[in-house]
Amino acid sequence: MKILSRYILKEHIAPFFFAFFTITFLLVIDYVPKITDSVMDKDISVWIALELLALNLAWMLALSVPMSALVATLMAFGRLTSDFEITAIKASGINMLKILVPVLMAGGVLTYGMIEFNDKILPDLNKKARELRGDIKAMRPTLVFRSGVFISDIPGYLVLIDDIDHTTSRVENIRITNTKNPSKPKFIIAEYGYLKMTDGNKNMQFDLFNGEIHSLDINEPENARKVLFQNQVINVSGTGSELKRNESSSRSDREKSIGDMQKIVEMSKNQFKPNREKIMKTLNEHMNYLFADSFVYNGTLTTNDSTAQKYLKTSMSNLIRNFESSRKNINHAKARMAKFQVEIYKKYSIPGAIIAFILIGAPLGIMSKRKGMGIAITISILLFIFYWGSLIAGEDIADRGILSPFWSMWGANFIIGGIGIYLLYLVATEKPIFSFFRKKRT
Repeated sequence: MKILSRYILKEHIAPFFFAFFTITFLLVIDYVPKITDSVMDKDISVWIALELLALNLAWMLALSVPMSALVATLMAFGRLTSDFEITAIKASGINMLKILVPVLMAGGVLTYGMIEFNDKILPDLNKKARELRGDIKAMRPTLVFRSGVFISDIPGYLVLIDDIDHTTSRVENIRITNTKNPSKPKFIIAEYGYLKMTDGNKNMQFDLFNGEIHSLDINEPENARKVLFQNQVINVSGTGSELKRNESSSRSDREKSIGDMQKIVEMSKNQFKPNREKIMKTLNEHMNYLFADSFVYNGTLTTNDSTAQKYLKTSMSNLIRNFESSRKNINHAKARMAKFQVEIYKKYSIPGAIIAFILIGAPLGIMSKRKGMGIAITISILLFIFYWGSLIAGEDIADRGILSPFWSMWGANFIIGGIGIYLLYLVATEKPIFSFFRKKRT
């Protein structure tokens, strides 16, 4: 039996890695255009683009591993069936469920490894990827000077050049508008000049000839002046497009570990009791004015019912406001708790899908005939669509409070796993697939 178990597991290795690299490659190909846009627009280096891609490989691996488990199980048992090895195993008197045990054990190890990956590695890599995307987004696009086109990418400046020689950096008919101080703008006009980048391309320098500078003062127009020059050097700072690395102390729900999110869930739960007690206390205090024999109103002891009613009426707006505030606090705590519970269960349910996919992949592979692998692969694709669609819809449903986070994240696993167990039963008993629904003949 040990030899057979090793043989069954060996049959899964090649299909698993084939599916793993194929699925990951497809996810990378889908993500590459986004990086290409960043490279073209912000002129980031290839190494930065590769770093961004490597960081985003984390969430791709979290998705591709469960998918690969289904494809591997499907292909392995499909090949064993097509080569009549499953028939030989049945003829040897070996229960079909026993040959699935080593595969489930291997799936359990893989599931545990992916849970640890999702909890301890994925959050940090997601955070680094978000920070790098933000740093790239904050970069200023590389300045490209074109003849007759306004350059507005420099903060506080607007530049127009009639003609530019990119070989000698000579520029003709330059107009520069300086609006760094909106109340005192400057307009610089020159016949020609030369353009160069300084300080490691961080700043720009115009060496201008035969021009004039118009200085305006919006608050005091009489202070406007005009200066003629034969040669003037204009330095423009902040024109570089270098990448500045920043670190953020905050983390989103997908950048937190299970332990961190459980603490937030507990904190949200702890907000229920004080807000509910506040509501009941406020209601009891106001109701006491109606049934008390006497009470203090405006510092005076009174027994007048009309005074109590008057006080209750005037304070009703405060009562409603306090009630609404407490209710909103409770709803906010519930929504926050559900949001993080969804992420906690997701860190378990996606790796747990490995077991569900093995349970359904094995019988599908066995039931497929020699020329039926195409149908089985089609079914597996439909399973992928169903599973990921269920996760997306489940997250939205859980956030709205319609369904509990547990069932929203684990429901698809139970459905797929349940169907797989039923198919395994049919394979083990060699019954037709719809035998459960057929009526017994009399």
